[in-house]
Amino acid sequence: MAKRLRFVFGSLVLITLLVSACQPTPAVTGTPTTEAPTTVSPTTLPSALPIASPVPTTVPTPEAAWIFQTGASIWGTPAISNGTVFFGSDDGNLYAVDAQNGDLKWKFLTQGIVRSRPAIEGELVYFASDDGYLYALEAQSGTQAWRTDIGNYLPREERLNHMGGHDSSPTDYDYMQSSPVVMGGRIYIGSLDGNVYSLAADTGKVNWTFKTGQKVRAPPSLADGVLYIGSWDESMYAMGALNGQMLWQTPVHGEVQSTALLANGLVYTASRKASVVALEVQTGEKKWEYDYGVNMWVESSPQMVGNTLYIGSSGSKIVLGLESQSGKVLTFFGSVAFHWSTPVILNDMLYIGGNNYKAEGGLFGLQLVNGKISDPRHAYWFFPVQESAEGDWNGVVSSPVVQNGIIYFGGLDGNLYAISIVP
Repeated sequence: MAKRLRFVFGSLVLITLLVSACQPTPAVTGTPTTEAPTTVSPTTLPSALPIASPVPTTVPTPEAAWIFQTGASIWGTPAISNGTVFFGSDDGNLYAVDAQNGDLKWKFLTQGIVRSRPAIEGELVYFASDDGYLYALEAQSGTQAWRTDIGNYLPREERLNHMGGHDSSPTDYDYMQSSPVVMGGRIYIGSLDGNVYSLAADTGKVNWTFKTGQKVRAPPSLADGVLYIGSWDESMYAMGALNGQMLWQTPVHGEVQSTALLANGLVYTASRKASVVALEVQTGEKKWEYDYGVNMWVESSPQMVGNTLYIGSSGSKIVLGLESQSGKVLTFFGSVAFHWSTPVILNDMLYIGGNNYKAEGGLFGLQLVNGKISDPRHAYWFFPVQESAEGDWNGVVSSPVVQNGIIYFGGLDGNLYAISIVP
C-alpha cells in the first residue's frame, strides 16, 4: 500500500569554504611523486540546520507506484534487467520482482544476510551473501547454477553486533558487502577475508586471488583491463584484471567502502578518513584531496555530471559538488541526515538516500539549477522511511536506481520502493 509522501523544505545557511593549497606527504605509489597534490578543506561544517517555512517549488510531486515488503532491512542497492528488479535483504533472500507492479517472480534463500548488489550478465544473476558464498542463479527462475566459497562468512549475530552506535569502536561499523562486477566472462568481487577474487562466470572456478591487508567491502571498478578497488587496510589498489598482478597501491588513510569512479584519466574515491581523493589512473599518484577536516567518514561513492563530482557523506551531513579537476567546492546541500547512499542525477534532479541513528531518514530529491544545489532558499522533496525493520538505523542506505521514470530503492524498514518521478 502506498505511503503518503511528505514534503520538507529547507532553508539552508551558506557555509563559507576556504580553499587553501598545502604540501601534504605524497602518496606512496609505484611512481615517485614529483608534484605535491592539492588539498582543499572547509573552515567549518554544519552542526545543525534550521527548518524554515515552506517556499514555492516547481519540483514535481512523486507518487508511489508500488511497495514490496521483505522480512528484514534492505541495505543493498537493487539492479534492474529485462523488466525485473533484483535485490537482497537481511532476511537472507535474493528477490526478483516485476519492475512494473512489484509482483514477486521468485526468491532464493541463502544462510546469511544479503547486502551485495546483484550483477546480471546473460542468463545469470550473481551476488554474495554473509554465508560466505558467491552465488550464480538463473535470472528467469532463481534456480542455482553454482556457488563458490569466497571466504565471506559472517554470522548474523556478529554482523548485527557490528552495526555500531554511539559507544562502538570505529571498526565495528561494518555495514556493507562488496558487490560483483562481470566482464569478459569473469567475475570480480572483494571479500571479508581480505582477498579480491576473480572467478569464471560460467562455473564459479577461482581464476586468481589478490590479498590486501584487511577486509574488502568496496565493489571493484574495471577499465581497460585494470581493476581498481579499495580495502579496509586504508589503501586503493590497481591490478591486472587477467592475472591479479598489482600495478600500484596508494594509501588514502581511511577504510574504503566507496566504488571508484574512473573519468578524465583519474580514479575518484572516498574513505573514512573523511576525504575524497583523485588519483592518477596510471600511477596512483594523488592529484588532489578534499578533506572534511574532521573524522566524519565518507561511505558514499562519487558520481559525475559535466565537470562536477557529486557525493554524499556521513557525520558531516552534507552532499557536496566538487570541481573534478581540482576538488574545489562548487556547491553543497546541508542535510538533516547521513548520506551513505550514492547519488543519481537525472534531468536536473539529484536523488540520494538519507539515514539516521534512532531518527527519521528517507529519500531526498534535490533540484539542480545549472548544477548548483546551494541556493539558501532551495526547495527539495523528501520521502520518509521511518521505522527500521531491526536495529536503530532508519531511512535509506540503498542507492537509488532510475529507469523509465521510476526510482527504485530499498529501505531499512524492509521495503523496496518504486516511486514515479514522471509528473
